[in-house]
Amino acid sequence: MRKRTKIIIGILVVFAIFVAGISYREYVKAHTFTLSGNEQIQSITGIVKVNSPRDTEVIFIDVETGVNYAIPYITSGASETIKLEKGKWYNVETGEGLTMSLVNVRIE
Repeated sequence: MRKRTKIIIGILVVFAIFVAGISYREYVKAHTFTLSGNEQIQSITGIVKVNSPRDTEVIFIDVETGVNYAIPYITSGASETIKLEKGKWYNVETGEGLTMSLVNVRIE
């Protein structure tokens, strides 16, 4: 009986890890956007992953305070991360074509 219980618990743990992995992947996919140039973004986790189709600099401007945060240079096809305050809205300069992960987006 004990061996059977351990096997069942092991199967349930593997299944739970599998479901959690799929759920997280779908969550990231639902919060990944390609910007067209006039949106504002809000970091969900405090870290934003940015991918660019061309070499560029990306500037984030805090909507409330006007403080700038920058990724000085992104190489085409590469991704960079930046730490932004969770829950605040930011305008994105040179935002056209950028893909950002774990953000909410609103059009201003």
